[in-house]
Amino acid sequence: MRSAPTTSTPPASARADMASAVAAPAADLPASPLASALVMDAVQRIEAAGPLDDASELQQAFHARRGRAAQVLQRAWLLGERLGLPTELARWRPVGWGVLLVLAALVAFASLGTARAVVGEGRSINAVAAFVSLLGLHFVTLFFWLASLLLSGGQGGGWSLGRMALWLTARLPIDRGPHALALLQSATALLSRQRLLVWLTGAISHGIWTLAFGLMLVVLAFGFAFHAYQLTWETTILSPAFFERFVQVTGALPHLLGFPVPDASAVARMGTVGGQAAAGGGAQSDWAWWLMGCVLLYGLLPRALLAALSLARWRAGTRRQAQVDMADPYVRRIVQRLDALEPPPQVIDPEQRADAPGTTAPVLGPPGAPGSLAVIGFELPPEQPWPVPGLPATPAGSAVPLRLAGSARERQDALAQLAATRPASLLIVVHASSSPDRGTARFVREAARPAGRTALLALGDSDGAADSAGLQRWRQWLNSEGFEAVALQPSAQEATEWIASERPTPASEAAKT
Repeated sequence: MRSAPTTSTPPASARADMASAVAAPAADLPASPLASALVMDAVQRIEAAGPLDDASELQQAFHARRGRAAQVLQRAWLLGERLGLPTELARWRPVGWGVLLVLAALVAFASLGTARAVVGEGRSINAVAAFVSLLGLHFVTLFFWLASLLLSGGQGGGWSLGRMALWLTARLPIDRGPHALALLQSATALLSRQRLLVWLTGAISHGIWTLAFGLMLVVLAFGFAFHAYQLTWETTILSPAFFERFVQVTGALPHLLGFPVPDASAVARMGTVGGQAAAGGGAQSDWAWWLMGCVLLYGLLPRALLAALSLARWRAGTRRQAQVDMADPYVRRIVQRLDALEPPPQVIDPEQRADAPGTTAPVLGPPGAPGSLAVIGFELPPEQPWPVPGLPATPAGSAVPLRLAGSARERQDALAQLAATRPASLLIVVHASSSPDRGTARFVREAARPAGRTALLALGDSDGAADSAGLQRWRQWLNSEGFEAVALQPSAQEATEWIASERPTPASEAAKT
């Protein structure tokens, strides 16, 4: 009893062989899931203005990856490389560090300038005003960051130094690419959807403030160590009790860590002119250590801890694999084009398999008519006219000239037609400026098998004549692949003469009949 035929796709070994011919090199693969997702979103934004020419990238992605989601990401990455998007991402790192350092220095010296911590009239510093100047903006921005984190649910970064740093990094003209703003928009939108923007901008903002407070402490310590300052408090409407309570509350945490804090009597004494004059160096030292302890405990330490927390949350979020929304109409259109590249199912009869015991390999059909001709254009540029001007018309009984764009389905259909007709002469038309690869060698080898003889016509870019460099490249390739029997034709005229050399004359055909 004969078993029922079944349908199947080509075996995995064949798919792997096809993939090796057109797979992208390892350096072209995405560096991280986040980078792949960013590039894909940016490519989608760029293609909103019009689809890109992606025939080659689609082919490479189809053969290099398994699964439609991975193929969609790979296509976007290959297009992004052509547009310079990975290069733009790589530019952000050094430029971003420079922006971060500049913003940290600006914040630090702006606060120090406002507090007049190093230079002041008569080297006299209002200690309470210096405290507010050094830490006031820090408290305000920290409050807004925490409010943004709570109210947005982690989706938005809000206004912050981190947002400003990202904006400056993308817009600075240092080696900026043409699609830098599209990449910035994609980063903002994508990271907001994944609830990562708030942690990225938080890590940047808190990092800037951490560096700023570090610079503040260095400058304060240097100034207090090598200059004599007089730290006082002055008021017109507030009472001495307010300043005593203020110093006690703010100095509680620094005091736990061993920082000296002025007592009530020292605070009261610094509020009078006579007390200021009578105060010795020890009292001034307590005020200096109190101010530096407050900057350390209320400024540097919280920002450093929040920067570490934001960085940890950011890294944990970026470890997640990039997910492709397969329901997106944009993605569905790409998937449909990838589906069209799938080879048609093959009918396999278990009793007639070539590898079954007692069976032999299939035999090709009878040769075609003498003088029959097949012309195939292989991956020619779109501007190349077809059929090729100057070639003779195919004789009666020959197949119509085929033009292959490079898809696996087109190649299989062409090989099936050649196996059925077995032409006496096969002319494969190629582009002389193109570089042949393993896929080209495989097609030529399979196409030449059922033909009586085979030749390659290498066409140039403009007038059809190939240049010497292109001909030399194809000639060396034919020799390296063992295609000594394949003739290389440099022009349509010589290809016509090659075709005519095998075509029988009417007299010889009559004699055979």
